[in-house]
Amino acid sequence: MRFLAFYLISLCFSSSVRAVCQSNRIRINGNGYTGVTVAISSKLQPTQIQIQKIKDLFMAASAQLYESTKYHLYFKDITIVIPKSWPNDITNDFVRGPQLDSAHVIVDNPNPLVDNRPYVSGMTGCGKSGKHIHLEPYTVQILPAQKSGDKILVHLWGHFRWGLFDEHGDKESPMQDLNTNTWFYPSEGTFKPNICAKDIIGKRELSYCESQMQCSLDENGLPEKDCKFCADESGNAVKGSIMGKPGISSVEEFCDDNGNTVPHNKEAQTPQNRFCQGRSAWEVMRLHSDFKDTTPGSPTQDTTPTFRVVQQKTGQNFVMVLDKSGSMNFYDGPSNDTSVLRKQRMTKLKEITSIFILDWLPMGSSLGIVAFNTTAYTVAPVRSVTTGAVRQELVTLIKDIDVGGGTSIGTGLREGIQVLKTLGVNISGSEIILVTDGENTHLPGINEVENEILAEKVIVTTIAIGRNADKNMETLAKNSGGSSHFYSGYDQSTALIDSFVNIAECASDDESKLFQIESKSLNVTKDRNYTSIISIDDTIGRDTTLLLQGPGVNYATLSLSGPGNRIWTSGVCNDSCRVKIDALAEVGDYVVNVTSSFDTGLVLTLTAHSYPRNPSEEVITASAWSSTDSFDFSPSNTINLFAQVQKGSSPVLDASVEMLLEDSEDHMTTINLSDNGFGEDIVQGDGLYTGVILPSQIKSAGRHSLKVSVTGKSGETKILVPKVKRRKRAAQDNVPGTDLVTGTVAGFKRVTSGGSITVQNYKTSAEGGDKIPPARITTLKVVTSNGNLFNISWNAVGDDVTYGSATSYLILLSKSYSDLLNLPDRVNALTDQVPTPSKPGNTEFFSLSLPEVGVNYYLAVRAVDDAGNKGDVSNILSLSVVTDNSWQPVRTQPPTLSYDGVIASACVAALLVCIIVLCGICFCKRRNASRRKSSYKSREQYGQFSNDISYDPYQAQYQNHMLHMYMHQMHNQQITRQYYANDPRFKKRDVYPYHIS
Repeated sequence: MRFLAFYLISLCFSSSVRAVCQSNRIRINGNGYTGVTVAISSKLQPTQIQIQKIKDLFMAASAQLYESTKYHLYFKDITIVIPKSWPNDITNDFVRGPQLDSAHVIVDNPNPLVDNRPYVSGMTGCGKSGKHIHLEPYTVQILPAQKSGDKILVHLWGHFRWGLFDEHGDKESPMQDLNTNTWFYPSEGTFKPNICAKDIIGKRELSYCESQMQCSLDENGLPEKDCKFCADESGNAVKGSIMGKPGISSVEEFCDDNGNTVPHNKEAQTPQNRFCQGRSAWEVMRLHSDFKDTTPGSPTQDTTPTFRVVQQKTGQNFVMVLDKSGSMNFYDGPSNDTSVLRKQRMTKLKEITSIFILDWLPMGSSLGIVAFNTTAYTVAPVRSVTTGAVRQELVTLIKDIDVGGGTSIGTGLREGIQVLKTLGVNISGSEIILVTDGENTHLPGINEVENEILAEKVIVTTIAIGRNADKNMETLAKNSGGSSHFYSGYDQSTALIDSFVNIAECASDDESKLFQIESKSLNVTKDRNYTSIISIDDTIGRDTTLLLQGPGVNYATLSLSGPGNRIWTSGVCNDSCRVKIDALAEVGDYVVNVTSSFDTGLVLTLTAHSYPRNPSEEVITASAWSSTDSFDFSPSNTINLFAQVQKGSSPVLDASVEMLLEDSEDHMTTINLSDNGFGEDIVQGDGLYTGVILPSQIKSAGRHSLKVSVTGKSGETKILVPKVKRRKRAAQDNVPGTDLVTGTVAGFKRVTSGGSITVQNYKTSAEGGDKIPPARITTLKVVTSNGNLFNISWNAVGDDVTYGSATSYLILLSKSYSDLLNLPDRVNALTDQVPTPSKPGNTEFFSLSLPEVGVNYYLAVRAVDDAGNKGDVSNILSLSVVTDNSWQPVRTQPPTLSYDGVIASACVAALLVCIIVLCGICFCKRRNASRRKSSYKSREQYGQFSNDISYDPYQAQYQNHMLHMYMHQMHNQQITRQYYANDPRFKKRDVYPYHIS
């Protein structure tokens, strides 16, 4: 089957917050971008990518970007990271830690899901940044010489940085409704191309450009599914938009409605109009801080970037900066329940950091330890973690940290910087893990040392414990390119474990990356065991380890049974219970069993992690983040949640995805995420799952932690893969697109931290009433068109965004696009046969007849809830009765053959058949004579010779039947050839329609 599309999935700088790993922060100095990072994948060899070609591409794109943004922005400095596997004589500059996760541009092998073209991975909505730009060798090596690479890179930057969408109908990334033609929309009596600007010239062709087949309308009165618009890339005098087809020679600018030379085509059914509510590229760009905070520079500005080439080194340099102030002696949880075993915060921290060092810290990393209260001291200098003995020595030093005193976070951070500097002058890219539970009581605090840390380009990842941790931690993490985490302190929370596992995941190279496959709290009593199942899929299973932790864990026993009735047990548990499957675990389900000898209930946490089964093969991965890290509470505002699930570059479909929201008061809420293409999820089946936190689901102010759990079921969960892998990318749009199919995956589970969010100005939801409207409908489309009759469909949304069911629909029809978009309340709603809203995701249908021919109409839908809240105006359809006869299919009748022609054709066919039959009879006679002679000798030898000759009457009957069928087939083929010889679509081709895929 053919999936067309957008492969859209996300990171964010201003609108979305990625918590999964570090992100190199892009800044603006004057009018120039600084901090842009380009990382080359280790899958590429030096012979496939020339570093100078990357520089050439960005130099040309920098000048084009400056011109296209009206002298606002260009690339000022760029860091190019080469893999550690490349020769070490390319550069003398090095950087530690994995770089692909934090890079803004990745140069990697082509992705067949997008026809081996460049694309932007991950967009969650209009104005929201993408995850990264994916370039492949063809774009880097070939396109600059063709003078089109610069515009293509600026086009991709528009997606990635400012959250712009395509203004054309081509496939830049995978998945869109099968039956939706993405290239044409009805207007002014014909179908016009979805492109900006509207006067771009070109032609329409079936399947692909240069197919020499002009497409027409299908049986639904719409352009054929594979009909596409092929712009004249060299002959256009009209200026087009950069977000249209950047390969057109006249394309120079972004479209605008504000007196621009490239006026925005609002009518077109483009993704830009669909997701950005009809706004032009410049209308979206002006709202971005890149343009709010800059003024145009000089037209003569030198836009040549400065390049720095660095090589990745194995491992990361860490320093843990741990709070040892008096508040770390606190117990969390209900103090009046003496039957519940509890642990102090520092005890928990020592246990978790010990496990981090022993089990999770990647091999080849270096680690130092600092402890602080009002002063700070070095617990352990930075050491290379190469052996188990080194790990154990570090654990021993952590256990000796005592507790007491006030809090000076700035003092601890400064000590951490000094410890890192023992490695050398350049500590850029090294990472500090800051863990604290209190506000700063003694100077310096975070604000006093932040500039010092940023000057050293050190990453700071923060873990806040409890509700009183310093409020400046998240800002420091964000500004330094780190991530933020939160642990409530309650025993049933796994957030502290999840945070450290996430840090280890982000520091691991792909071939040795740690994957968390379970993380949950459990209650176990003396008379009630705990049992659950974990799945080992075929992408992981090396050195799988289960850990059981919590107060009273020494009373518990952990066991595991797997395929082949193998059983593993933990034995005696001290600070934790541990079960490890050495080497490779078999694929399948494993039963976990936890028992307790303690008289009352124990609250414990169970975690499991594993490593890739084969380092050279792709692994199922999951990442999670939210639309904001700081939420100003309002009864009418929501928080969007995202989780990306992939196997390599293939999206994983139909998985069960849940996000756990946990606050500082032990409230836990589970939100289901979906990849269904409606509501806040913009594209169905792209592997990006989306959910919403409603105001009513928030129970308190302050920090909240996020954790995502992804479960795949064997036989239900699938991945999207190319049907046939194309070896190379075509230079032009002169080949058909790649067919995509779904493949199966084994049952699996992945768990990962989604970071933290902070809720401010909290009020109970009851104070504001229901202020949440239904989600905006973005799936409105024409299903069939017959004269002035149009059948329309869309996906239902919910009462509150996607929760519940809406109450009614407002279907709006107007001759004015502007009124429909800007003044929808003044447009009278249609009342005849309006459907009643069904469950979210269901398909709704509506039919209407246009009252006039030769007039353009515009249609939109709004969902309304039971409180009268109205959703935003949907994507707007342009409707027009098609009178352009050039779109009508060519209908040529098969020629009427004369009686003499039929007789002649039959005679010729019969003659041919007779010749073939006679030849066959002669051949058979010779073969039979030979066999009889051989048989005669054989029978004579054994005394079995007989003069009887047998005759089979059914053989003759069968030969007569085959002769009749052959003559009939020859006659039909002759008529078929004459029929298609008169079809103009096939005159230039040497094949018949049934040969065309």
